[in-house]
Amino acid sequence: MTRRSAFERRLRREFDGARPPRADAAERRAWHVVRAAHAARPPVRAAHRAARLAAAVAAAVLAAALALTPAGAKMGDWIDDVVNRAPEANRASLSSLPAPGRLLVVADSGAWLVHDDGGRRRLGGFSDVTWSPGGLFVAAARGHELAALDPLGHERWTRPASGPVSVPRWSPDGYRVAYRSGTELRVATANNSDDWPLARGTARTPPAWKPLAAPAEQVLAFAAGGRVRILQADTGDELGRTPVEPTPREIWWAEDGRRLVTVGSRAVRIHGSRGRLLRAVELPAGSKAAGSAVAPGGRRLAVIATRGSASSLLVLRLDRAARPRSLFSARGEFAGVTWSIDGSLVVVGLPQADQWLYVRPRGAGAPDSVGRIRHSFEGGVAPRRGSFPRPAGWCYREPADLGTSGQRPCSSGSAP
Repeated sequence: MTRRSAFERRLRREFDGARPPRADAAERRAWHVVRAAHAARPPVRAAHRAARLAAAVAAAVLAAALALTPAGAKMGDWIDDVVNRAPEANRASLSSLPAPGRLLVVADSGAWLVHDDGGRRRLGGFSDVTWSPGGLFVAAARGHELAALDPLGHERWTRPASGPVSVPRWSPDGYRVAYRSGTELRVATANNSDDWPLARGTARTPPAWKPLAAPAEQVLAFAAGGRVRILQADTGDELGRTPVEPTPREIWWAEDGRRLVTVGSRAVRIHGSRGRLLRAVELPAGSKAAGSAVAPGGRRLAVIATRGSASSLLVLRLDRAARPRSLFSARGEFAGVTWSIDGSLVVVGLPQADQWLYVRPRGAGAPDSVGRIRHSFEGGVAPRRGSFPRPAGWCYREPADLGTSGQRPCSSGSAP
């Protein structure tokens, strides 16, 4: 009976989200018919107003086209000279994902799992979540508790902590979970059999595991005391540290662990595997990083750069020295960013338009978008004016089997 009810619920979701074949083409044809009919009407006294409006629309379209070309990006100095309006939502609600896999989302109502067919499941009242390698489990923070659960939302275990739990991160070998309890960085075993402190007085920056598969000794990077320290997780032995630098917002490992990347408010710094600074990439003048995410494979980094009332989504190459490239700019703030697991797009939130934008780094034209994001993750209640639903990591369509060796990592989203 339970399986039948679940099947009926999925059918209901699919029927509610169903659209007729080639619906977008039909909508465009309808628009052309309406526009032609409107053009055939005799002029009225307010025709000069319509002409001014048409000229303004044409100018806006031209500006958007410039902003989405390399020349336009250069003219706009990435962010300020050309700023696009928020795009009209291609879809009114979240009926499916534009790339294969499963997406974790954190909203005021808790943590959610979204499947590529658009099916959504609330996992619980968690403030942050992260995938295990291969997407078999999820580690989650809730008040003074660390929890491990499966993608169906069934809690496997919980561990109390002395301070508020935040930024859980699962190790690449699948056997450890790093998390902050207050300002203390701790590590728990994935079966909840052990737990130990690694460092005190750490920054709010999420820790970052070096991408090393079992049975290699697992290595963790974290921010403390004005540096990023690199420690062996089981013994606490220090393997390296960065020079003194502003506390980063995020830390990422790139190029299979050969590079350590720190994202500060004004610059992205790229270090060797033991912390030696190799180069720094300054963000556009006057802008500030508001989130970042590394692409699968570790060769590209997406960064949200804000300045004044405008935001821009930039992409940096991590495997070579290159100037950041602007993918899209708009008025307002962007909220949350993550890559699809196949690396084909970046999803970023646009709270003032209640949209997610799907930006394709190697594509052309305006990004796709979906609206009513707050409503999609409020659990059936009226949307609140709290934090905007944040994409928190993309994983494969199906979880890996237990005991599978060489589990592939899932992508992570920007810090809360």
